[in-house]
Amino acid sequence: MNRMGRAAMKLAAGGWAVIPLRGKQPTTGHTPSGHLDATTDPATIHEMWEDRGWNIGAPVPENLMVLDIDPRNGGSVEALEARAGVALPPTLEVVSGRRDGGRHLYFLRPIRQPYAGDMPHGIDVKFNGYMVMPPSVHPDTGQPYEWVYREVARLPRQVAALMLPRTRVTRRNPSATDAGALATWVRTLQAGERHDGLHWAARRLHEAGAGDRGLALLIDAAEDIGIPRREAERVVASAGKGRRA
Repeated sequence: MNRMGRAAMKLAAGGWAVIPLRGKQPTTGHTPSGHLDATTDPATIHEMWEDRGWNIGAPVPENLMVLDIDPRNGGSVEALEARAGVALPPTLEVVSGRRDGGRHLYFLRPIRQPYAGDMPHGIDVKFNGYMVMPPSVHPDTGQPYEWVYREVARLPRQVAALMLPRTRVTRRNPSATDAGALATWVRTLQAGERHDGLHWAARRLHEAGAGDRGLALLIDAAEDIGIPRREAERVVASAGKGRRA
């Protein structure tokens, strides 16, 4: 098998489903449904790469997301850190074959469906579709994509908050009373701030006169970030009592 085929096999062995790419596009004849035909099956991968050393693509795993930093369009890590007010932690990274500083930063997905939201210009948020993977060769420069191997990091809460829906929920926006948006915000909370954040969100819903269904969304979100359900129910109920006191 050719070099790209061997690299595709190695990725698949690590759990990444793969597809062959002509340049950056899955138009090789092997994937009529595009990235939906991605596979980890060795026999299928052997067949896909048997005829040619195609580039490699891989769908973004369900538990991950990618910050695609495109300097050509003004994107930079520095701009994101300045807007969020926090430094990005080192994480798994792919350096683009353009050699212009393009970077794909992989993070644990903080919310089910991240939005571009308030991200700086030149930074795309990708959680579906596929990414070009090393050692693919960039079709314009002939240079390879390269790994920067690191543990996949958790995205800082301040950055995750930039990817909430347009009706963004923050402590600076106490009028925000949409239960779904508040639940999404709760899922961004990290250790040390989860109980206080849940209490604050519950207060907002109690003040808005939300019913049991809206409060249940907060409790479900709290469970998702590791707060036991009975404890989440206690915090939400406590927020209501505090309002009436």
